[in-house]
Amino acid sequence: MSSPDLEIEWISLENASDITGASLAIIQDTIRKYQGNPLALRCQSIDGEMYVDKKQIINLFPASASAVEKEKIPGTLFRWFDDLRRAYETSMNTMFKRVEQVKDQHKLDVETQYKLHIKMLEKKHQQQLKQFAVHYKQMMVQNKQAMQKLEQDTEFYQQQITAQQATIAKLNSRYDAVILALKEKEQLAEKDITPSQVALQQAQHMAESDTEAAEKEAVEQESIETPLPTAHETHVTIEKTASSNKNQDIEKILNQAFAARNDKDVNLAAELFTQAAYLGNEKAMGALGRCYCIGEGVEKSLEQGLAWLHLAAEFNFEPAQIKINQAKSKTPEALEKAIQLADALAIQIKLKQSEQK
Repeated sequence: MSSPDLEIEWISLENASDITGASLAIIQDTIRKYQGNPLALRCQSIDGEMYVDKKQIINLFPASASAVEKEKIPGTLFRWFDDLRRAYETSMNTMFKRVEQVKDQHKLDVETQYKLHIKMLEKKHQQQLKQFAVHYKQMMVQNKQAMQKLEQDTEFYQQQITAQQATIAKLNSRYDAVILALKEKEQLAEKDITPSQVALQQAQHMAESDTEAAEKEAVEQESIETPLPTAHETHVTIEKTASSNKNQDIEKILNQAFAARNDKDVNLAAELFTQAAYLGNEKAMGALGRCYCIGEGVEKSLEQGLAWLHLAAEFNFEPAQIKINQAKSKTPEALEKAIQLADALAIQIKLKQSEQK
């Protein structure tokens, strides 16, 4: 390490700042400005610390120095400050211009990116709309095909149900016809087995003649083997109760039914109409048919109602005949099913009449 020159009084930068009143930054800028010009300002580094010539630094900053150490200010110092000020102004103006340029460029970039993003979103949106339209058309076609398939299935099952109902009605009619025929056959057999007292006396008188007894047996056998009546024949041959007492009972039930209907007791009226209808009364059949057609006192059933009206029309009940004629044009399919149902009802009525005899 070299020792400081004894003819020059070296001071540290802190001492120079204290003597001149200038900040360390200004003193450092002054050292850099006069670097390589020892006539203006000499400086050296001792043990890593910067030292300057005390006399020269006071001459460069005379305004801040004490009155004892103040000397004349060289003109170069003012020029240095002017240069430094202009340098700062130029630097600041350049920096502001660069900031404005960067700002404008960034703004332009942002606007460009925004426009590109908007266009991409619009394009993507249009593609999605087209895809949705295609998917919607495909769904509509599939739904239409599914609806057609459902309609075909519904029509098929309706046809199957209609056919099954017709088959069931025929089976019921045949079953009722067989039951009626068996009942009539049983009555004939009982009549043959338990003859009256008069018949027994006649049989005793005729027992002397073997020939006459054989002829009687043949007649009885022929009567037993009478063919079974069909449902239609049973329907056509429904007879009213012959007994006057029974007619009075039916009229009484019918009057009670009309009274109940007038009193708004539709359930009792329907029940009484049903009793009278099964006993063969045409007015009760027509009234019961009306109950089923409008659902008054019973569960509404157009086929059931038309079936009872058809039976009433067979007895020449004029209001029922008018309704049946109207049904021929308005509801022919329901009327056809009702006629099949009427055959079964006719057999049931015949059975009821047989039980009352």
